[in-house]
Amino acid sequence: MKIYLIRHGETDWNRQGRFQGREDIPLNENGIEQAKKCGQALQGEHFAAIITSPLVRAKKTAEIIADCVGAKKIIEEERIIERDFSKVSGMTPKEREAFYTSGQEDDKEPWEDLCKRMMLSITKYATLFYNENILMISHGASINSVLSVLSNGVIGTRKTILKNTCINIIDYENGNMELGLYNVTADEYLNLAGK
Repeated sequence: MKIYLIRHGETDWNRQGRFQGREDIPLNENGIEQAKKCGQALQGEHFAAIITSPLVRAKKTAEIIADCVGAKKIIEEERIIERDFSKVSGMTPKEREAFYTSGQEDDKEPWEDLCKRMMLSITKYATLFYNENILMISHGASINSVLSVLSNGVIGTRKTILKNTCINIIDYENGNMELGLYNVTADEYLNLAGK
């Protein structure tokens, strides 16, 4: 089976470079278009379910993609929510730089905890829908933690800047996960798939 792990569409905070964390920021118009393009690129694939973070930017992305691919089942899953950035959530890059330069320490969700909940959730749904493809709509830091785990740190956290609505594909068989395509746009996916 294949697990398609997709980042939500763009928000105004993405455009401004702000860490969103658990802040419930909606998609902007560009994000809605990105979600449509992603869904259109995936047309023709069958998905047993779409599992989404409960944050509105992920849920809206999931709904748009579900309409495009004809998926009937959307499941909200708390464990694939974005990393909790706590004190630095909402800060612009300059504000974050000033925060860290001042010697302050953040209290964001520990990376190990993020990895654990993401991997547990992927395993849960891979087992539940075994032999059927599924889509999971999550967030930049959360998806990067998975990429880091599956690549033994070659890509992912602190190394990969994920594009909005990028497609990442995990092959799952007999409890083993192998990372295939990652961080590809809808257009790149279409080219690679020869569509």
